[in-house]
Amino acid sequence: MSKKIIITLVTLGVILGASLGVLIWWLLRADELYETIRLEGKGIGDVEYTAAYTRISDQGNMFWWFYPTLSASPTSRPVLMWLHGATGTPPSFLANFGMFGPYDNNINRRNDSWVNDYNLLFVDAPLGTGFSSIVSNNTDDFPDIEQNVEHLLRTLQSFYSLHEEYNNSPIYICGQGDGSQLALSLAIRLSEEKDISGNFKGVILGNPIVSPALVLTKLGFYLEELGYIDEKGRAAIKNLSNTITDLVSSEEYESAFNHFISLGSFINENAGAVAVNLDHIVEKMTRLPNQDYFGEMSYIESEFNMKNNMNDFMDNVVAPALGIEDSVKYDGRRDDAIHAFKKTYMKPNVDKVEHILKNTNLSISIYNGNLDAVSNTPGQLEWINHLEWSGQSDFMNKTRETLIFNNIIEGYFRESERLSFYWINVAGLLVPYDNSIGIRRVLNRIVN
Repeated sequence: MSKKIIITLVTLGVILGASLGVLIWWLLRADELYETIRLEGKGIGDVEYTAAYTRISDQGNMFWWFYPTLSASPTSRPVLMWLHGATGTPPSFLANFGMFGPYDNNINRRNDSWVNDYNLLFVDAPLGTGFSSIVSNNTDDFPDIEQNVEHLLRTLQSFYSLHEEYNNSPIYICGQGDGSQLALSLAIRLSEEKDISGNFKGVILGNPIVSPALVLTKLGFYLEELGYIDEKGRAAIKNLSNTITDLVSSEEYESAFNHFISLGSFINENAGAVAVNLDHIVEKMTRLPNQDYFGEMSYIESEFNMKNNMNDFMDNVVAPALGIEDSVKYDGRRDDAIHAFKKTYMKPNVDKVEHILKNTNLSISIYNGNLDAVSNTPGQLEWINHLEWSGQSDFMNKTRETLIFNNIIEGYFRESERLSFYWINVAGLLVPYDNSIGIRRVLNRIVN
């Protein structure tokens, strides 16, 4: 054998050996990406559940809470994975105790809970919100939306590792408000992954933050038609809208976000609309300054008959019952999480909706409460009615029909095979709370 051939074989051996070493390292590293920690405490109520952390290596702990449905054959029923996003109240409280979990915020059994018909998977995301904690103390280290999507993928793997029986159950990713941004990105990543279990069916978006600057262009029209402002107020809102639109066009998303979250104070102080709660336009308010994002928390506090505020309830009642350590403070780093999302929050996500419609077989279902000014319905239809994909003409040609239950009109709908939109009456941002009957009819149409 020639010296040249020997050298070549030795070189190939070294390369193959190194490659094998890298492969073994990668496989070992994959197992280290996350760890599932099942929480064991005294428990809450008598409804079966799993509460757990998905520990993301060197990042933090993603909290999730799963309730198997009480209906017959649970694994044949859909799993609804519920996300609220950075500015929204965490699902472990709002969706769970506030709107449709097995128990209300006084730990009383809820007779019309969605657990009667669906498997519920509440995930506190992004890291730093709810019970989901982060390792770093540095605000600049907080993960952005795409990094949180990777964490959510690991969380799903973690969920299926404990509940293999749901591997083939239908699953829908649900995003409320700016949770829709996580839901859309997660849907795209999940459709690309072949090693994560689940019979992925579609995305359900509630009052979504998809193209916030575009939706804002209809806010002045919306408020003037309702009589909250006059023509001067509409002109003032138009100026703010133009400023935000220009910032988004220039990709100055963080500055656009800072203007966007000033909507509540701007409208009440500069547009002549005294005491308007943008999340629920008919709620009566005082003229005290609102420190809340768009009025969601003030609405929750006014509606829910709670003995303590949300954080006290979750820290002092729920955390001990689940076996969560005292060092974890509920929603303790929300502001840091929001800071990490400022860079992309105002960036339009219409392209992600179109990507799903063009490149997958998933359905996209959108519902919107008619009393939500931030995600006002005329503004939502501005981007929905101009989506570019092969089924758009079919969607637009469908007749809008009436959503009726017990002779009461709960809303309206336009449905095509892949895209559906639901107008929900007498509801603001919190549609499942404001119109529980209407949203249950909508869910029944979506999953069946």
